[in-house]
Amino acid sequence: MHTETSAEPLIAGYDGVVCDLDGVVYRGADAVPGAPDALRDMVTRGIKVVYATNNASRVPSEVAAQVASLGAPATASDVVSSAQAGAARLAHELEAGAAVLALGGEGVVEALRDAGLTPVSLDETDGRLGHDVVAAVLQGFGKELRVRDFETAARLLTTGLPWVATNDDATLPLPWGQSPGNGAYIDLLAAALRRRPDVVGKPHPPLYDLALDRLGSRADRTLAVGDRIATDIVGAEASGLDSAWVLTGVDRPSDLVVSGSSPTYVVSSLAQLLQPYAAPVPEGGAWRCGAAQVTRTDGTLRVERGSAAPIEVVRAGLAALLTLRDDGVPREQLRREAGALDRLLDDPAAPTR
Repeated sequence: MHTETSAEPLIAGYDGVVCDLDGVVYRGADAVPGAPDALRDMVTRGIKVVYATNNASRVPSEVAAQVASLGAPATASDVVSSAQAGAARLAHELEAGAAVLALGGEGVVEALRDAGLTPVSLDETDGRLGHDVVAAVLQGFGKELRVRDFETAARLLTTGLPWVATNDDATLPLPWGQSPGNGAYIDLLAAALRRRPDVVGKPHPPLYDLALDRLGSRADRTLAVGDRIATDIVGAEASGLDSAWVLTGVDRPSDLVVSGSSPTYVVSSLAQLLQPYAAPVPEGGAWRCGAAQVTRTDGTLRVERGSAAPIEVVRAGLAALLTLRDDGVPREQLRREAGALDRLLDDPAAPTR
């Protein structure tokens, strides 16, 4: 994690932002409190923002309309999708106009068309497709996919055609819980084919490369923002970008300490990107962040909180635990200790020892 402080807002060090959506900008149909205002402020400051999504079933204009309806600045050109990254990969490898099986929703179809390729669906051919017609397969999530769609894709891919997948998220979050995501459908095909596709969505670099092209900013002047460690933070690290882990989504400190990642910044919301960043610093055998000081004694985090905000306690506690993680302390032990930080985020009045 970052170990320097500045009087300037955190975002002042960047020209561009690659922003995740679900859990950062919105949750379901509702905006994350303060997120639209923060995004408007960033754009007013001259910072370019693109929204990066692994959801290949939606077209960019639909995503942008949702973001704009919440009060954040967004047009279709501000949305970078994993379907676009997949289509760009295939457009680089295939001849212009080549036919590609669009195994997914409308987002996959539109991305292929915009990339100068010809999307082909089973409905257009009544299932009669051969490798002499189709040059590759682009697989993305689609709610209308049927068993025979996967059968046809398997028959084509058995011949060795290029196979690109938009993302490999195993699950798709829905209001009632977790549904199988594109990664689960990749596994279905992979079990039959004994091969796996090239994946372009988060946490893999191609989606971030496309976002950088869209932003026109250098990697060292671009900040990746997200709530999921395994996709947003790992993807930023793989792409050489600084990252801001936002704690408005699903992952918690106990998830971070058992991962292999260390985000550049830890913030409680997008609004904190517009504030000076109080970073954790070592002090003797403790870690200090703002008014908070955290010491680990006998396998327990000891917190001197004073007037510190919960996020300052979390940053100091994470700095202590991540140092121990890197020193080889068992991660499940660190997960238990990080439970105090989880509870503090869920209830700021919760005890921290």
